[in-house]
Amino acid sequence: MFVDLHKEECAKESINCKDEFIDQSYFQWETPNSTTQTSDRGKDIILNNDRGVSLHLFVRKYREIDVKSEPYIYIGKGNTVEYLGEKPITVKLELENEVPASLYDEFVQKV
Repeated sequence: MFVDLHKEECAKESINCKDEFIDQSYFQWETPNSTTQTSDRGKDIILNNDRGVSLHLFVRKYREIDVKSEPYIYIGKGNTVEYLGEKPITVKLELENEVPASLYDEFVQKV
């Protein structure tokens, strides 16, 4: 999963972006709008442990800064512990390893 935390689309009131760190051990992610809980992709995400699917999380704060693309940072593997909704599905992932405090602070710091 490749996630941009701050999306230009989020500025629009009609779009509610829910991709965020809850704390150093949990991340909330919203699937693409076409994903349902009954689709193969949806089942792979919400039942990843049961299906033997590894969910790898790559995050960047911004897509680009000063017209330069920013790199993704590999956060590690996560497992779905909660999910809600359809098209999109909001998923809570428990990270296998805590995000280091300095990196977590950088991701959640408001600019």
